[in-house]
Amino acid sequence: MYRQLLEQHIEVNAQSEPSRAPVLLREPEKKEKTTVTLPKIVEHEKKVKTFTSIEQDCVRNGLKIFVRLFAEYPRYKLIWPQFRAIPDSSLMNAVELRRHASVYLKGLGKIIESMRDEEELRKSMSRIALAHIKWNVQRNHVIHMIEPVLEVVKECNGYQLDDETRQAWTVLYQVIANLIEVFRCRALND
Repeated sequence: MYRQLLEQHIEVNAQSEPSRAPVLLREPEKKEKTTVTLPKIVEHEKKVKTFTSIEQDCVRNGLKIFVRLFAEYPRYKLIWPQFRAIPDSSLMNAVELRRHASVYLKGLGKIIESMRDEEELRKSMSRIALAHIKWNVQRNHVIHMIEPVLEVVKECNGYQLDDETRQAWTVLYQVIANLIEVFRCRALND
């Protein structure tokens, strides 16, 4: 079912730059199927290894990701109603952001854990995508998370980040972004 959803709605080209990865959203034609080029997530072990170091202090590392994201894209803070009234100078210590940072990294961990089980991955992605629809989170919002995440991955892994690990995390976020867009468009059309 997960693969069928992708085949019907999305084409992912892992060779493109993260911000330029094409997304084709359209209704499936009855006689013709959309071709799908899915990157093999063979770098699963790299993500698990590098995520384990982030997970050891998930609140602090999640805060770093969001603070870096909001520094680069200040308007993104407005996506979440619970952050809007918090002055930027107080954001790092805000209970609301600490809570969200923990939830965010636990959700990311769930995605990484379920990557070898297609049905579990579908459930996780569906739940996460649907939760983000109400805040109008779109593909580009997720794509913009890549750099802050990579910075924290590098920091948590002894300031080492090889090209293969960078590519593994980039592909993961491209897939998450594309799936969020698919579920968002599906929900808006229902």
